[in-house]
Amino acid sequence: MAIIPQINLFDYSQIENLGDLERFGLALSGMEDEALMTHLEKLRGNGRDDYPVRVMWNLLVAMKVFGHPTIESFRRELARNSQLRKVCGLNDYDYENGKREHLVPPSRVFTGFFHLLETVQEEVDQIFDQQVEELFNLLPGFGKTTAGDGKYIDSYAKGKPKEQTATDNRTENDAKWSTKEYHYTDAKGKPQTKKEHHFGFKAHIICDVETELPISFSVTEANADEKKEMRKLLESPLLSTKARENIIKHLLLDRGYDSGDMIQTVKGMGIAPVVDIRNCWKDGEETKQYKNTDIVYNYKGEVFYAVQDKDEEDGIRYDKMKYEGYDKQKKCLRYSYEGKIYKLYISYDERIFLPIARDSDKFKKLYKGRTAVERLNGRLDRDYMFENHCIRGLQKMTLMVTLSMIVMNGMAIGKIKSGRTGLRSLKTAA
Repeated sequence: MAIIPQINLFDYSQIENLGDLERFGLALSGMEDEALMTHLEKLRGNGRDDYPVRVMWNLLVAMKVFGHPTIESFRRELARNSQLRKVCGLNDYDYENGKREHLVPPSRVFTGFFHLLETVQEEVDQIFDQQVEELFNLLPGFGKTTAGDGKYIDSYAKGKPKEQTATDNRTENDAKWSTKEYHYTDAKGKPQTKKEHHFGFKAHIICDVETELPISFSVTEANADEKKEMRKLLESPLLSTKARENIIKHLLLDRGYDSGDMIQTVKGMGIAPVVDIRNCWKDGEETKQYKNTDIVYNYKGEVFYAVQDKDEEDGIRYDKMKYEGYDKQKKCLRYSYEGKIYKLYISYDERIFLPIARDSDKFKKLYKGRTAVERLNGRLDRDYMFENHCIRGLQKMTLMVTLSMIVMNGMAIGKIKSGRTGLRSLKTAA
């Protein structure tokens, strides 16, 4: 008999390799959505209930899991997939009135349900927050090392019309233009700048590095200040609490977040910032002196001891100092040279002197983990169809990103629970 290997809890790719129906079941079993369903049913009241909100919620989750970019492509999937219709709660036969006229809900029903969910965004957000809290409880070490990034979600609509007129929801009125610059050095050693222009929105994300699961996020217009949005995420009640409890220990950010204010915010929460750095020094300035000492450092955080040497062109030799660790009580980095220990206080230059020294092996190893959030961003594009979408408006974009995050975390939680309690029935409440 063939041996089936056990799925590794921390390998998200193995969840991706499961069948669509199995992943759908995991997603539903990993979300506490009864409060939302009850609230939506109260909003519907005594109106027509041809397609109950619980069924429509199941369908919306399935649309995300099955990776359909549009309502019409998903409706075609439903029309030919009787098993999917059944597990979502759709009956092919109306036992009171005979055969159903529509096996699949019409497009207008989906559109109406989307509009309904947009009015209860806070309740939808609560499902995600509950999932994150559950992941902190279920997974030892969850959130210890986190990574943050901003991700453009381009709109494929035409730009905002010059004159505001009534629209049929195909015009994009909320998206904004943004330009991102990349600075690099070419083969000849000359500095170059590359510009990318984006029209649309931006998702700001903090994820757990080990599992690549989202912990916090927001959605804004493309031109929003990513540093400001990242600070808002950090100051949210959940992350603030986990930081105070010393659960979140590291935050990994690329050089786009490099600033004194950002580093102070992260350190002020008791989190060690692992932030890449930009060279903001004046042209030609290679090193700076640390106070009135023979110690100098460069913008990369490398520390040297200056020794007079007549054989050198400028009469000075710079010997690399050895990093000896961080003194938490005195808040200083410890470096040694020829058996003597020197202390460099991080308050002297907070951008360069971080609690985890930039030139240490620990910093370099931790920073490699930042690719976790890049893989999460890629998953949003590839699996949740944000690379090719027809979503219009900030409100609906926020809803669709939230649903994607809920499905992502739901599959992970469902996977954990399935080993203990099994999956719930897919025909019952979503």
